[in-house]
Amino acid sequence: MQFEKPKDVRAAVMVKPGHMEIRSYPYPSIDDDSAIVKMEMSGICGTDKHLYKGETTQPLGDTPFPILNGHENVGTIVEIGKNAAKNLEGDCKELKVGDRITVGVEVNCGECWFCRNQWDAVACNNQDFAYGCWPTCDEPPHIRGGWSEYMYIGPKSKVFKIPENMSNELAMLTEEMAVAHISLNKAMRSYPIIKDGFGLGDSVAVIGNGPLGLLHGMMARILGADRMIATDLADRRLEMAKTCYADFTINASETTPEERAQKIRDLTEGRGVDLAIETAGTPQGFVEALEVVRRGGTVLELGNWVYVEDAHINVMRLITMKNLHIHGLMSCGLKWGPVIELLNRYSDRYPFEKIISHQMSLDEVVKNMDIVIDPNKTTKVVVVPHK
Repeated sequence: MQFEKPKDVRAAVMVKPGHMEIRSYPYPSIDDDSAIVKMEMSGICGTDKHLYKGETTQPLGDTPFPILNGHENVGTIVEIGKNAAKNLEGDCKELKVGDRITVGVEVNCGECWFCRNQWDAVACNNQDFAYGCWPTCDEPPHIRGGWSEYMYIGPKSKVFKIPENMSNELAMLTEEMAVAHISLNKAMRSYPIIKDGFGLGDSVAVIGNGPLGLLHGMMARILGADRMIATDLADRRLEMAKTCYADFTINASETTPEERAQKIRDLTEGRGVDLAIETAGTPQGFVEALEVVRRGGTVLELGNWVYVEDAHINVMRLITMKNLHIHGLMSCGLKWGPVIELLNRYSDRYPFEKIISHQMSLDEVVKNMDIVIDPNKTTKVVVVPHK
C-alpha cells in the first residue's frame, strides 16, 4: 500500500518552561540524503523534565524555545532518499521503506578535529543539530524531535536498524543504554594490579535511580559488579532498583548525606564503593559520589550536563587525597549496534522494559506534565504519537 503523505504533522511542543501545547507543522519534503519516519515511540528524558521546570539551559547556550523534544526515538521509515538508503545506517546496512530504526541524537559536521580523531562520544565543534534538543522548531523542517507524528531525518545522521524480534519499548531504551555502555567502558579502561578502575566483583553505588541510573545499574551487573547500592528520593524508584539490580537501597529523603555515606561505608567494610555513578543530575549528587567512593576508586559523572549552578567541593579532601579517577560524559555516542544487540540478548534476564511506567499520547503529555515530572508517580514516560 502506497504511503499517503499528510498535509500537516501534529507535535507536542515545549513553548517555554512550564508551557506545552499541540502545534501543527507542514509535512516536509526530502532529498536524496534524507528520510521521514512515522514515529512509533519517543522517550521523555530527565533533561526534558528539567527544561520543562525551567532549571536548565542547553550546553551550547540558552535553550532555543519553542522546541520539539524527543531524542530517544523509534520510528518506521515511510520515505527515504536513494543516498540515505545506503549511507544513513550506522552499521552499513541498507535501508528501505518499512524498516524500523532508532536515531542517533547528534548530527555532527564530520570535518572538525574531534570528528576526525575521536572514536564515539564525539565533541563536535560545529554540530549541525541534535534531535529533540536544538534548533528551535520554528525553523524548517520543524519536526526534528520525536514528540511528533512524523520526524525528519537529515543528511549526515546516524540511524540503526532494529531487529524484527525487538519490541519498540526495548528499542526505545537504546539511547540511554548507549550512555551506560560508553560510561562503564570508560570506567573499565584502567585496571592494573594496583586495583584502579572498575572490574569484576567490584562494589557500585548508583546515586539517582531514574531510567538512566537503572540502566547503569543493570549494565554494571552485566559486567560483573557484585555489591550494588541504590540511592534515590523516591521509594517507587528504589523498588524498581531492587527489581533491576540493587542489593541494598537507601532513601535519600529520609537520611542526611552524612548518614548515607556512613551506610555505604558500613556495607563496604569501611572503605567506600569501588565505583560511584552519579545520575541524579544535581551538583550535590556529584559531591555525594565523591564522598562515598573509596580511595583510588572511580566516579562516573553523567547527570550534570545542563545545570548552571555550581557544587561546593573540598577538592583536596575529596579528589586529590583520594587519588580518584573521575570520568565525565555528556554524549550517548553514535555506535549503537552493540547496544541494540546487548539489550536484545539480555532482555530475558533483566527487566529493561519494566522501567517504562507510562505510555502517553501527544495530547496526554501536554495535559499531564505534572505527572511526568513527579518521580513518585512515574519511572519512565514514553510518548506514543499515534496512540
